[in-house]
Amino acid sequence: MKYFPDKAKVTYKSKYGKDVAEFDPLEWMAALVSHIPDRGGQTVRYYGSYSNVTRGRLKKEDGEHQYHIIEDETPGGLNRSWARLIQKIYEVIFAIYTI
Repeated sequence: MKYFPDKAKVTYKSKYGKDVAEFDPLEWMAALVSHIPDRGGQTVRYYGSYSNVTRGRLKKEDGEHQYHIIEDETPGGLNRSWARLIQKIYEVIFAIYTI
């Protein structure tokens, strides 16, 4: 980013120098301030399957996520599987904090 006070222009060059844009100072400030979240606001970031990269790659490959549905007809079957998964999570958390 360069500011030329005699021309009252801001020149912005992208990270790899491919794109160059010129703004007048007020337009530049408006574009810059639009990226600041509101006070107390959060910026949403997506990782893993929800990220744009992964969704774009799947769309290009015409692939779908593969979900494995386990059907257990016994009344306590689902409770046991949830209990097993929660136990795995607590084991990992306990291992992290005891290091």
